[in-house]
Amino acid sequence: MATYKATVQYDGTNYFGFQYQKDIPTIQNEINLSLSQLLSGKVTTMGASRTDTGVHAIEQIVKITTEHQIECDSFKTALNQVLPKEVRCLKIEPCEGSFNPITFSDSKEYRYLFANTVQSRGLESRFMANYPYELNIPLMHKCAGAIVGRHDFRNFCSAGSNVKTTIRTVLECELAEIDPHLVLSDSEVFSFSSEIKNCYQLRIVGKGFLKQMVRHLMSGLWLVGRGKISEDQFLELLGGQALEKPLWRVSTPRGLYLYRFNGH
Repeated sequence: MATYKATVQYDGTNYFGFQYQKDIPTIQNEINLSLSQLLSGKVTTMGASRTDTGVHAIEQIVKITTEHQIECDSFKTALNQVLPKEVRCLKIEPCEGSFNPITFSDSKEYRYLFANTVQSRGLESRFMANYPYELNIPLMHKCAGAIVGRHDFRNFCSAGSNVKTTIRTVLECELAEIDPHLVLSDSEVFSFSSEIKNCYQLRIVGKGFLKQMVRHLMSGLWLVGRGKISEDQFLELLGGQALEKPLWRVSTPRGLYLYRFNGH
């Protein structure tokens, strides 16, 4: 068997996440279907991360195992011809059979993009969330910095995942105003109109994340910005003090990007 490491980028808007699900449109389903059109025999794929319904990826890593040797550059071109336009293969290279995309990196980085306008920005809402309330951005920035470190994130995850502990370590976290054109300048999938000059970005790097953890953190920070949660209350939530009932709904997936893997 031959094994290859593919770097894939996708717009997750119309898909039920990355992972294969029978008779349900997912990114892995599309990759598998496209590979089956180009390669005979047994072909399997394994992704580095499970992105949820509607979540995008700037860099997803996929291990491809096949019975055939391929010429990487020409095969990448052929693969992109059969993949849907929302999914692009950026690179294919040989890898060892022992390569495990789930454990190969030291950490992974997510970015959440959002506008802060009374009106949404039309088509760009596909790639960016909008929070139409006045926000105290400096206070949100301060609380985002407090997310760095080892915390019990039980209040910042969704039910449904089987995990032994809700303690996770965040290596970097910052909120900043950015130009989305620069962040996504090399994208083959995502684009913003020239009318959009800026937006806000929550950038977070960690060794592991709980189910919808980044989106819950974004929701919590929004409530801090609105004055619905104080800085002290947010810090208590990071301390793992259990809530009797949720304080927020999880933020929309449209602003969330699996951005890259570090240390590989």
